[in-house]
Amino acid sequence: MKRIIAALIAIVACVASYAQMPAFKGAPSTASWSSRIEMTGKKSGRLILTMSPAKGWHVYGFEVGKGGPKAMSADFDKSTGIKFKGELKPSVAPVKTHDDIFDIDVTYWESKVVFTRDFEVTDPATAKITGTVNYQGCNGETCNAPQKYNIALTVPSGK
Repeated sequence: MKRIIAALIAIVACVASYAQMPAFKGAPSTASWSSRIEMTGKKSGRLILTMSPAKGWHVYGFEVGKGGPKAMSADFDKSTGIKFKGELKPSVAPVKTHDDIFDIDVTYWESKVVFTRDFEVTDPATAKITGTVNYQGCNGETCNAPQKYNIALTVPSGK
């Protein structure tokens, strides 16, 4: 009898924790993203990523202390036919604050931000930007599990 009660409690706990996960409840995404390429010359261009946190949410920045939420990161290593110049640059600086819940310093954006990264075309025939931005967002009550925004853009040939 004790085993049956323990199994029932475990099932109820699993169902309750599953229901708390925003990704499974159809909750809105932490942020909306868009991406595009702007050619600045015959063999040079700029990757432009626009991120807008959902109303009431903030998305953590690239600098988050150890033991806290997931810091934003970007990986474009699978891009071909281009060479990046520098890192992603945000249009606005993130908010810097001490998070009392995690007891660490964090950075985050709570409004629209445009990230840019310049590149040079090294092989126009294969020039493609492929990558992933990993990020996590929270509101005043909960945090979403870390999320991904995938990018796959063909670089237009220079004219």
